[in-house]
Amino acid sequence: MKAIERRHLKQNDFVASVKRATDYFKANRDQITVTALIVAVVALGAGGYYFWKQRTNDHASEMFGLAMAITEAQIAPPSTLPGAAQAAGTYPTESAKLAAAVTAFQAVATAYPSTDSGIAATYQAAAALLSLDRLPEAEQGFRDVATSSSMYGPLAKLGLAGTYAAEKQYDKAIQVYNDLAAQRDSALPVDGILMQLGQTYLSAGRSQDARVAFKRVVDEFPDSLYAGAAKTELAQISAP
Repeated sequence: MKAIERRHLKQNDFVASVKRATDYFKANRDQITVTALIVAVVALGAGGYYFWKQRTNDHASEMFGLAMAITEAQIAPPSTLPGAAQAAGTYPTESAKLAAAVTAFQAVATAYPSTDSGIAATYQAAAALLSLDRLPEAEQGFRDVATSSSMYGPLAKLGLAGTYAAEKQYDKAIQVYNDLAAQRDSALPVDGILMQLGQTYLSAGRSQDARVAFKRVVDEFPDSLYAGAAKTELAQISAP
């Protein structure tokens, strides 16, 4: 009897719950319908945004890959035969290849500036511009990336320092190198930065400061691949 009574109580509770839910829906039908519609619209919007973002990233990555392929293309001097055309996928000179790469990278950066591929493309374009000795353009490109939180941020600062040095703005270059060398948690190799710092000091005619930078490589990074080169530089500085 007790089991039967408990079963009846549960059935009654269930019936009562269903009735309460039904009554609530009838009384608040309009509000519930609007709420459900809003939830559906938000869900569709989120799904659409995710799809759009994924599609955008895919397109940006594809364009970036094509631009990178240009940097790896072969150099093939044009044929001297009359009417001969440049072989597909090759470039007559390194400069021509780099110029084509700059155009391709800048297209990615313009179309998808806020994507990872767009940021990477801006950096790669700046690096190619530096190799082409188009220094003001390279400087601007590195500046654009240096403030980003991406993995290319520190690399762009390094590129910016190199551009300053190429422009003979040695004080600016030295400042950036010193800042980078002080960041021990950076992914950039401190020993390599110190070597660049030392070379920049030499270019600026500050041999004693260069000596300090090279000595830091020898003392702090004795197993570094740069240690031998640093010792050579120290010997040359000390030579009468």
